[in-house]
This record gives sequence, structure tokens and C-alpha cells, in this order.
Amino acid sequence: MADEKHIVLIHGTWGHGSDWAEMVPELEKRGFTVHAPSLRFHDLPILEGAIKMGEVSLRDYVNDLKNFVESLSSPPIIVGLSMGGLLAQLVAARTEHKALALFSPAPAAGIFAMYPNMVKMFYKYFLRWGFWKKPMFPSWPEFRQHVLNEKTNEQAEQFFTTLTVESGRAYAEMAGWMFDKHKSAYVDVEKVKTPVIVFCGHKDKTVSPNIARATAKRYTNSTLVELPESDHVMILGKELPGVMDNFDKWLSEQAIN
Repeated sequence: MADEKHIVLIHGTWGHGSDWAEMVPELEKRGFTVHAPSLRFHDLPILEGAIKMGEVSLRDYVNDLKNFVESLSSPPIIVGLSMGGLLAQLVAARTEHKALALFSPAPAAGIFAMYPNMVKMFYKYFLRWGFWKKPMFPSWPEFRQHVLNEKTNEQAEQFFTTLTVESGRAYAEMAGWMFDKHKSAYVDVEKVKTPVIVFCGHKDKTVSPNIARATAKRYTNSTLVELPESDHVMILGKELPGVMDNFDKWLSEQAIN
């Protein structure tokens, strides 16, 4: 129905729609019709996904998401976490939407990303010959140290066991954006005129908080929320209540309904 309040949640690297399990009921309580699609092939068993996912482009993800957003009865709020934060921006620049919310967004083309923790997290994937056409498997030691470093062992283990593989091509397009003739990671920020809120965690060891700050500066109507005790994934655990409080405040200030 046209009066539905749609919100589309885009997960990050190695993830799928269920990553938003703790946030979905909070949004539903606020009257949203919540959509949390899994990116292409991310809903497959991990080894089946590994066969198909290595050469999936950011552009494939964006086209799928754009088509999904345009299938809804009214423009949604588009939300993204990590790589999903980059995808959310790419989709928002291509289709009608109500607002944009980004959690620990991955860097778009042109944003400096060579921070020590980020290099430490990802360098081994880029050392493999032909990494741009191979699937990327998650690694528990790096995940525990860099992604959910502020969560309990139980939370981290539970989240890790749900992960799948990721596309080497998508990561080549993000990290090597200057060599990509398709400009897959380039966001035309001038086409995003809606309100934007960007969250970052000071203890994020996956995507530097500086990237969220740089992302927020790109938009004319942006709000930056910095969470001093949060790691990369603030959509679950102890950070979620504070996230929702800031989200509610932003909705009210921007008169988003």
C-alpha cells in the first residue's frame, strides 16, 4: 500500500538478511515495513556460494537492490552496514528514496582507506593471485579481533557461524577503484538530496571511523553519530538501544515519516 513506511536494510561483507535480526523488531515497533534482502548468492550454503560468488560485481548487487527498491509501493529509507553502507549510497544515487542511514560504511571511490587496522584485516585476500575472481572466506581470528571485538565471545561466535563467502571482484572494485573502468564504487553524491545519517564506532577495527566522517562530509544534509564504545557492528548487542535513540531523534528532526 502507498502509505506503508518501507525501510530496506542492506547487510555487509559475508552477511545476509538475518544479520539485522535484533534491529528488525525495533523498526517494526516504530511502524516500519521492514525488508532485509540477502545480496546475490548470499543465501546459498557456503560452498555452493563459493562456486558462484567470486566474480559478482558491486554493480550486480546495486542492480538487484535498485530493482527491489523500485518494486515497493513507496520510496523507502535505505539503510546499509559496512559494504552495505556503500551499496546503500550507490542505490540511493540511482533511485527515489526517503532517506539514507549508514552504519560503519565501507569507503566509496575517492575516500582514503589505507588505515593500519584495515590493511591488517584484508591484506591477505589481496595477496592471492587472481583474487579479483575468487571467493573470499571469512576467518575467525580476524573476525573476532577486528569485527566484533567489543562483543562477548558468545555473540561473536553465534554471528560468525552464520557467515557466508564474499565476492573477490566486489572487493577489487572497492580497493582498486582507481583502476576500475566501470567506476563501480563511485557514488554520485550530487544525486542524493535526502537526509543522511552516518554512524561510526570509535573501536571499529574493520572500517576506520575516519571513513564515516569523510562520508558524512560528502552530503549537504548529513548527521554524524559517533559511538565511543562501539565496534564495527553497532546494530546488535549493547549499542543497539543508543543507535535506536539516535535514529529516532534524526527521524524527528528531519520530519521523516
